[in-house]
Amino acid sequence: MPFVEIDNRQYLYYEEYGKGTPVIFLHPPGMGNKVFYYQYQLSKHMRVIFPDLSGHGRSPKAKQTVSIPFYANEILRFMDALHLNKAIICGYSAGCLIAQELAIYHPHRIESLIFSGAYPIVTDIPGQLLHKVGLYMVKEHLNMLITGLAISHTKDKTLRKNLVSYMKKADQESWYQYYNHSLHYNCVDKLHHLTIPLLFMYGGKKDWSAHYIKEYKNKCKHAEFFVIPYQGHQLPTKNWGQFNELIIGFILNKPRL
Repeated sequence: MPFVEIDNRQYLYYEEYGKGTPVIFLHPPGMGNKVFYYQYQLSKHMRVIFPDLSGHGRSPKAKQTVSIPFYANEILRFMDALHLNKAIICGYSAGCLIAQELAIYHPHRIESLIFSGAYPIVTDIPGQLLHKVGLYMVKEHLNMLITGLAISHTKDKTLRKNLVSYMKKADQESWYQYYNHSLHYNCVDKLHHLTIPLLFMYGGKKDWSAHYIKEYKNKCKHAEFFVIPYQGHQLPTKNWGQFNELIIGFILNKPRL
């Protein structure tokens, strides 16, 4: 799979499968594109694109400190390099922050948004704790964090091994900054700008981010919401069958803009 030059001597690694409607998947801190392993199967229905953000997976570290706006601009340059005028963006967890930043400030480039475990701000105690523990673990106990994330995402031992191997490629400082900016990001006052089709997926009471459904329902009038009972935050890997089916239905049943 290729690297693409998005700026002067700045490259991103990505994997791409299938044809048709382009869907770009945005991963959370540290994990890289391998967290979307089960979404490769969507290539039977659409063009799926899995970039490693700078400092993650096989992509080199950025030349500056990363942030949510930085990564949003990086994805725009990535789209330019692939000659994509528009794309559907699918974010998972903190990847949803990048997706929101893109749609709020560059709506003409985004056809629709798909969110798994989205949040516009972190005000709840469980969410704040998860982010702060993540920040501490990245600095002090990175290998333990990597193992914990792999275990929490899948029971499949082969996939766990692959996730561990891929997370070990991440740049520690990029990982830390992505966590840090995710904790302090806030787009609540701009949610009304999200006027394109939206799909939200959550994992019920076990998903800490489900706390924010009410906020989105109040401000996003073009949205569909699905809560999958008895599931946690890790829908792309733990409940991937239903996750993929919802994406297929949302994309293939929507008129192209």
